[in-house]
Amino acid sequence: MSYNYTTTTVISSQVSNTIVVLNLLSTRFVNHLPLVFAIFGLIGFIGNSLTYLQRELRWNTCCIYSLCGSLVDVINLFYNSFAIYLSGVYGIYIPWIKLPSMCKLYIFLIGFLPHLSINFLLMSVIDRYASTCKLTSSIRYLNKLKMVPRLIGITIIFSILASVRACILYEYQIPSGCVVTQPVLNGIIYIVINGISQPMAMLIFVLLTFRNVRRSRQRVGGTATLRSHHSRNQFITMIFLQVLATAFISLQWIITYTYYIIPINGVRTAEQTAIISFAYSLTNKFYYLNNVKSFYLSLLSSRFFRQTFIKALIKLLPRRVCQRRQILQANISMMTVTKVPQQRTTAY
Repeated sequence: MSYNYTTTTVISSQVSNTIVVLNLLSTRFVNHLPLVFAIFGLIGFIGNSLTYLQRELRWNTCCIYSLCGSLVDVINLFYNSFAIYLSGVYGIYIPWIKLPSMCKLYIFLIGFLPHLSINFLLMSVIDRYASTCKLTSSIRYLNKLKMVPRLIGITIIFSILASVRACILYEYQIPSGCVVTQPVLNGIIYIVINGISQPMAMLIFVLLTFRNVRRSRQRVGGTATLRSHHSRNQFITMIFLQVLATAFISLQWIITYTYYIIPINGVRTAEQTAIISFAYSLTNKFYYLNNVKSFYLSLLSSRFFRQTFIKALIKLLPRRVCQRRQILQANISMMTVTKVPQQRTTAY
């Protein structure tokens, strides 16, 4: 009997230590991630705005969708992620969270904004797919500027329809606040729409675009065509890298969310509940990386994006600094021009 009592005491102490460590990590690390993401997300939005609004890119349809997605990203970061940080760390709540009449609207925007952000990335993928089709194809019509407002409107309407479940499955209850009335049905709908439909749609258009690129390489001819294909492929690489990052970030969250709402092993112990809750909180915070990554991945993957961003930063410098830079570049070019003939004369 004493042996069993000692063993039980050791196990319970280990369980309590695990729970204490997880609570400590949540308090000192996980809970502060939204603040970091909000800062980097705001910097990324400013960088995307400076770049995509330049003359070289402002009329590019893919860049218009990317800029719209970046705007939705920063709104989502401050409305959802940063608001959770303020309420969890400092106890500061958005005023309409505790209003019964605003309950459904609040939950609706929590689901609508992330869905709309990924849908704009999907529109960028579809735009790149259309740009790789034959010139005689009717799909190329999607690349025209006059189609952009219509497609943006369709994207917003589709995201509204995909998020309307919040108006049906949530209600305000005292003292809990906004709670879901049918959690299993809500979880299944969320997993099907956000975890399966969106990644599958992006994957399909990525594969179709790769097929068109391989075919176009066999038909390429002329330097002008090569240049146009090179600039187009840079945007394709940039968008595809964002798709891969989005799929990975979304997958880790969807797997944890599924395991959280569906108790596969039946009743969970206190340690299992603490571990799953910690994983749920951590992956949910990391899910907001989808709203941070676009600017930084574009800098890494596209040289044209980097060059345009640097030009935009130079334009923000004072006029005297720009003039001095132009004079310095002119002097350097003159020095290189004068050195070349001298080297040729000495060679003779």
